[in-house]
Amino acid sequence: MNRDGKEEVMSRAKVAFIAGCAALAAGAAGWAVGTLCAPASGKEMRRRLEWRAEEQWRTMSAASERMLKRAAARAAAELAHRTSAKA
Repeated sequence: MNRDGKEEVMSRAKVAFIAGCAALAAGAAGWAVGTLCAPASGKEMRRRLEWRAEEQWRTMSAASERMLKRAAARAAAELAHRTSAKA
């Protein structure tokens, strides 16, 4: 409350100004972080892309290996079940 006993209410203009300032500050912070984290050269960009591709390849290879092992284990279990059922 102010001196007159009336409750102070922020005007729409003040709210819009504060929101605009916050948006500008967020944009400036994003620009600064992007600038600091950007690769310095095309060579660095290629190195990062190669690393990312290798990492994805390793991840896919590991997932494929696990999938093949599970399939082999299921096939072995099914074969064992069928041979024991015949006996």
